[in-house]
Amino acid sequence: MSFLRCFLFLLFFCSWARAEGLPQVQFSNAEGTLFTMQGSNTIGARLGPALVKGWLEARGFQSVTIQDTATANEQQVTGHNQKTGRTVTVEVKAHGSSSGFKAMLVSQADVAAASRRIKDKELVKLADYGDMRSSSSEWVAGIDGIAVIVNPANGISRLNTDDVARIFSGEITNWVELGGKDLPIVVYARDDQSGTWDTFRNLVLGKQYQLTEAAERFESNAVLSGRVAEDPAAIGFVSLNTIGQSKALAIASGKARSLAPQHLTVATEDYALARRLYLYLPAVSPNGYAQDFLQWAAGEDGQAIVDEVGYISQNVKPLQAEVQDAPDDYQALVMNSQRLSVNFRFEGGKAVLDNKAFKDIERLARFMEKSPGQLTLIGFAENDGSDYAELLSELRAKVVRRALIRAGVSRKQLELHGYGEYLHLADGDDQAANVKNRRVEVWFQPAA
Repeated sequence: MSFLRCFLFLLFFCSWARAEGLPQVQFSNAEGTLFTMQGSNTIGARLGPALVKGWLEARGFQSVTIQDTATANEQQVTGHNQKTGRTVTVEVKAHGSSSGFKAMLVSQADVAAASRRIKDKELVKLADYGDMRSSSSEWVAGIDGIAVIVNPANGISRLNTDDVARIFSGEITNWVELGGKDLPIVVYARDDQSGTWDTFRNLVLGKQYQLTEAAERFESNAVLSGRVAEDPAAIGFVSLNTIGQSKALAIASGKARSLAPQHLTVATEDYALARRLYLYLPAVSPNGYAQDFLQWAAGEDGQAIVDEVGYISQNVKPLQAEVQDAPDDYQALVMNSQRLSVNFRFEGGKAVLDNKAFKDIERLARFMEKSPGQLTLIGFAENDGSDYAELLSELRAKVVRRALIRAGVSRKQLELHGYGEYLHLADGDDQAANVKNRRVEVWFQPAA
């Protein structure tokens, strides 16, 4: 119990600090460049500029436009204050996730956009900027899925991550080896600066495989997708909103069940190649306008724009889930309920919520205010063979329940279950698999 009390105190303190410690930036006299965002092409191509445009409009600026600059993959978002006649600009530069952290290091970026979490070596280099993994620095802008895509005429509809790795490493070279047509496989991949590439390399190739030298590399998701749609023998990987005319495959992590990159599977991060889109801000002396922007982008209005652009927002929504292949006792738990578009995930081997979960608690509490009903929290553990898996999964569900009660949800509306290490989303016992399997699902039954 003492652990839970400490956790709830920290949850309350962090929420209070965020609410009370924000700088009160003044927009009436704002002029010139407010801040610069640099990094991920996935974020910077459309999502980043769209969020900045929505934020400027929400702050009272008119005639807000998004314009390309003379430099490829760089845009300016400009707004006008009719009362003062002043113009403000936000610069968005999209040259890959690594470029954002490099630019921040030399004071050329106020916000680093990344389609993967900051690396340990980047964290060390940016130590003078504070803890870049703290809740005040690390923000999730939305959820994306890396889609493994093929030509629409390809008869293959699903693969596991092992087969995908063998294709992209050059071990499998013809579609006939996978039950397809007798065609040599053409491999397309994102470039080395891309967060999409970093995530694909970590989740699929790992340390065992290297990308084949025959792969053609692309800086743009959209260009890569277009090439796959034109080439019957091609395979590639892109961000969820750039699938275009290509066909996305259902993907399984090892021997786990295959899931297609759909709204529910990506929103809950159940899909094997789901990923978070991050925005990073220095913990020490952040740009006030940039901090206000991140607060707004993580809120309900900002997340609505994430949906509009084609990614998956963090706003809580009830969705229908397919459970007919699940065990009977699990089906009984969720009977007549809808799966909510949020999962709670935890730090390694612990019952401690991660940064995203703090905001998700607030989002879920707001959802319950607007939509009365009952919640069922189902905890799961990683596949580590532990004798305490069921206990830990129940403890995780209890942590979520206590946090929701603290956020204003009635205890009477909350039911919890610990389901141990069953229903794995990812095969294996490495860190990536453990993060997937270590979770609490949320199911909702509307009030009668």
